[in-house]
Parts: sequence; structure tokens; C-alpha cells
Amino acid sequence: MKEAALFRENVSEKRLLNVVKEVSSFHRIQASPMYREAANHVLGICEKYGLDAKILSYEADPDVWYLQSKMFKEWSIKEATLELVDPDICLADFSAEPISVIQKSCPIDRRNDPVDLVMLEKGADEGSCKDIDLKDKFVFIRGHIRQYGWVYEKGALGVVTDFIMETKNRKRSDLYDSLTYTSYWPTHVEGEGEQRGFVLSPKTGDMLEKLCREKKEKEGSYLKVRPYIDSSFYNGHIEIVEVTIEGKDDRTVYLSAHLCHPKSSCNDNASGVSATIEAMNVINKLIKQGKIEKPDHTIKLTLIPEFTGTFAYLSDHKDYEKGLGAMNLDMVGGKQTRFYGPITLTRTPYQTPALNNELCMIAMDEASKEASSLSGDPVALTNHRVEPHSGGSDHTVYCDPTVNIPCCMLGQWPDLNYHTATDTLDVIDPAVLKFSCLTAINFAYSLATINKEDLPYLFAKQDEVIIEDVGRYVKEYLDEKIDRTMFGSLVHLLKDYYLSCVESADKLVSGYDVTKQKKHVEKIFDNFIDLYDLKDDYPLDGSLNDIYSRKFIGPVQQFSDYRALGYGEVIDAYQEKTKKDPFAMMGVQDLVTNLIDGRNTVAQIVRKASLIRRKDVREAVLILLDLYEKLGLIEK
Repeated sequence: MKEAALFRENVSEKRLLNVVKEVSSFHRIQASPMYREAANHVLGICEKYGLDAKILSYEADPDVWYLQSKMFKEWSIKEATLELVDPDICLADFSAEPISVIQKSCPIDRRNDPVDLVMLEKGADEGSCKDIDLKDKFVFIRGHIRQYGWVYEKGALGVVTDFIMETKNRKRSDLYDSLTYTSYWPTHVEGEGEQRGFVLSPKTGDMLEKLCREKKEKEGSYLKVRPYIDSSFYNGHIEIVEVTIEGKDDRTVYLSAHLCHPKSSCNDNASGVSATIEAMNVINKLIKQGKIEKPDHTIKLTLIPEFTGTFAYLSDHKDYEKGLGAMNLDMVGGKQTRFYGPITLTRTPYQTPALNNELCMIAMDEASKEASSLSGDPVALTNHRVEPHSGGSDHTVYCDPTVNIPCCMLGQWPDLNYHTATDTLDVIDPAVLKFSCLTAINFAYSLATINKEDLPYLFAKQDEVIIEDVGRYVKEYLDEKIDRTMFGSLVHLLKDYYLSCVESADKLVSGYDVTKQKKHVEKIFDNFIDLYDLKDDYPLDGSLNDIYSRKFIGPVQQFSDYRALGYGEVIDAYQEKTKKDPFAMMGVQDLVTNLIDGRNTVAQIVRKASLIRRKDVREAVLILLDLYEKLGLIEK
């Protein structure tokens, strides 16, 4: 990566911060006029930089599917307020704080006809509220709206919530004056009821709780509120900003970042938008100045509404075999002195073996040469790390084996202000953002110009990674987190995976002879296997001999989409089976989807998924396969 130093000289922290500031001034709810304004503004920034950019428009219509993602109507909002009647207090005002409205709320106007506000106790569920009349009332809830869909079945007009998602790294008290980004999503069922609501800070919520109790104790009645939402739904469009640096051929390297999220949202994800635009700007400028060569392969940037846009784009650009690789940037600029975690490179899944991981790591290594130690060696000032594959953003769509465009993600976690109103410009560190931008530039340009002389660097990096990966499992075994049987089969699984990664060199440099490298990798693993006397004997259930093939491309976005196709009872039965631990299913779903390939038996899927998850996931696998088959997505 001989151009890395030149890229460092040309990336501007001021430009990076300015773009974050500009993008975050738009209320960027996907499939909305506000998002469209942001997309057009970003297009203007790209054109000002001299980039080849355009807007692609896709239908926002519930009758339209993009791969396995069902679309929804466009949503527009003009005004919204929630006023308490006595005492006279404005609890929420969209014009002052757009996040104070639950996004995609239906319209209502009760400014001249106040409604009762019924407070439910924390932890209240439908069973404990069967005697409470909610018809034509607003409901003050203390949890996430997903837990309270039943209030609408009891006739409620809407909800008010002061929910803050708590994690190991943040408490309600940490965000006492903040508000949570909250949104309704369509369930795609006929006669779907209207939903609407407002969001309060925990501080305002505690004040409202006190007033509700006082009113009930003194007068035996409810507080009254005046809800007003001027919104509408209609068939519309979503937009994708596509930026292109033409290469000598049409094989393509992708950068991606999602442009959506509420006004102010800076680290999530105005940071990714800014970093990728600056990456394209610097590469393009240096090519025009003759300081770097025009790349062999084309580089494209897609700025999209999260997930929705990637499904739409890949449904329209089906020449996946031309995709060399991708990097998705999602939350990449938070101040690491303010409880923002390391910039994290998330690798591709085992089912998409590629040397792109090593290239991304080298790109990050080059970006980390930010200062000099006393000995003169380059050292990092930005905290960063590499972790195994996990989902949660658009990289999962690219990585699906039916698409097979290996995509790493650059992200940041923990994030104190994730999905809240306090994800504002003051949380952004331009130096951290520059680090992320440089990682993206180094990756994109290096992959777009890769040749046979570069592959030995990737193989050398692979040696390091193999040692680290096996070393992690050795430690887990010694710490008794996994038993000897799982340890042995994990190492054999890794061996097969890394040999497949070596073979993938042909995708990057056609005809490259990997015979010696494969023998080298085999020796590394055989040494570990011999040292620890390991066997590949994790059990395989011989009764699960069915083999399934997929009838769909890309991952499944959400199972609720299939209600519209008449599978409501199937989805209900699945949710009933998994309601005790739905998040555990999320950790297995993509993995199982990726393993359905027309070759693996069900037993092999169970075995491989259990090894990768490092626990027995047989029940979860069988539940998912049963669901897929009933939805008509797979066949024996």
C-alpha cells in the first residue's frame, strides 16, 4: 500500500467534520421527503468535489419486493405536538426535536378535544391490564413500543414512552435528558391498525409519572393531553446516491454507508457517509492530478437507506460475480474519550471465504500509523480491533453466499448515544473519523489495483490471523469454555475455511497458483493438530439426512414481511416457539441461511452452526429450517 502516506496527506479532517455537520442537519427517515432532501444535498456535495454521482430511485410501494425485503409506503410529516392540559406543558414538539415523535406515526388532531392519558406501571403486560379501559385513550408506557402492540387491540389511540435501551455499557441515568430514536414498521397485514406516539426523555418521563400519580390519588382521574400529528402515507420512492470512479474494467469494489436516521444523528451514520465521500473524493482527486494510477477495477460508493437500499440496489445490479469485495462503514467517528469504543473491523462469515479480510486488516494497519514512538516506529493513536463476523448492518446482504461479494464492516461499539437524540456533532472526533476514512481508502484503492505481487502480503497477514484464531480457541479450551471435542473440530473447521480463503485468490488475480500456499496453511494447522492431539469428532446426527436448497437470493430481512403472503399463522407459530429467547435466534438465523447450499445435510448445518456458535444450536436450526420450508423459501 505504497499510496497510504499520500492518502494520509490529502484526507481533510475539516472536510470530514463539515460533511457530518451538513448531513446531520436533515431528518433522514428512509422513504420520506426529508430523506430525499438529504440525498439531494449529498449529491450536491459529491458534484462539488467533481465526483461522478447520481441518484437512483426505487419504488416505496408495499406491493414491491427487493430480493427478500418487502417495501413500505413513503411517510411524510409536517408538524406534531403533544401538550399536557393541566398543568399546561408542551411534552413534545417535532419542530424543536424531530426524534420526539415516533417515526412513521399515523395522523391525529385532538388539539381541541383532549384525550385521557393512562399510565401503565413498569413491566405491565396485557394480562395485568385486562381490566383497564384504554379505548380512545393515549397510554404512557415505560418500555419499548414492541412490547406494547396489544394496547392498540384494546382501542388505544397512541402511546407516550420514555424508554431508554440499557446495556452493560449504559444506564438510563447516563441518558437522563436524551430521547430514544423510535419508529413503527409496517406488519403488512390487511386491516393493519393505526399507530402513533411520542417520545420523552427519562427526566420528562419521571416528571410525568409523578403528575399521573398525583392526579389519580387526588382526583381519581387521568391527566389529559392534546396529541397532534400532521402526517401521511402514500406510494413514493427511496433514493440511493451512487458515486463511481471508473476503472479499466467493470469488475467492482464497493464502499457503502447508510444515509438514513433522524436529524442530528452524527456517529450513526453521518460519520460513515462523510468518511466514504471523502475516500472517493481523495482517490478521484489524486487520479486527476496524476499522482496515482487509474484503478484497474471500478470503485463504487452507495449511500443508502439502511438494509432497504442495499436490497433494492442488489436486486437491480445482479452481476454479483463482478463484485470483488466491499466495505460497509456504520458509526466510525465517535470520541473515544467519551465512552465510544474501538473502531472495529468485522470480518466476513465462514461461508464467504475470502482474502478480503486480510486486505482490510492491512488497510487498517496502514491507517493506524498515526504517530511515531521513541524508537521511530509508527504507532496508533486510535483504538481499533478486529472481530469475527456479526450482523446488524448492510454488510450481511453483500456477504450472503448467493451474492458472494465479501464485505467487511467498519463500525464502533460501545456507543453511549446510540439511537438517541444526543448523538450530536460534539461526539465526533475528526481524528477518529480520519482513521476510518483512511482504512476505507486503503482498502478500496488497493483492491481496485490488486495484482500478483500483492498476494504474498495477504498470505503473510493470513499467517498472523490463523495463529490468533487458533490461539483464541486454545485459550477457550484451557479455560474450559469449550471441551476437547469442540476444540478439535473447531480447528479442523478453521483449516477448511482458511484453505478456501487461499483458493479465493483466483477471484482477485485470475490464474494465481496457490499450490505452495495451501501446503503451507495445511502444515500450520497440522502442527496444531499434532501438538494438541486433536480429532475432528464433534458428533454428527445421522438421522438428519435431508438436504435443502435455497429458492431465494440474499438474507431474509424480516419474517413479518411474509404475513402479506398469507403466512400469518406460520409466523405466529414461529414466534410462539421462540418468544423465550428471540435474540438467540437472531444469532443463528444468518448462519443457518448461509449454510443452506444444496450440499450440506441438516446434520452438517447443525454441526457447523454449533461449532461456529460454540454451543449446541440444534433446536434453533430445526425451528428455522421448518419455518423456511413452510414459507416456501427452501426445498429438499
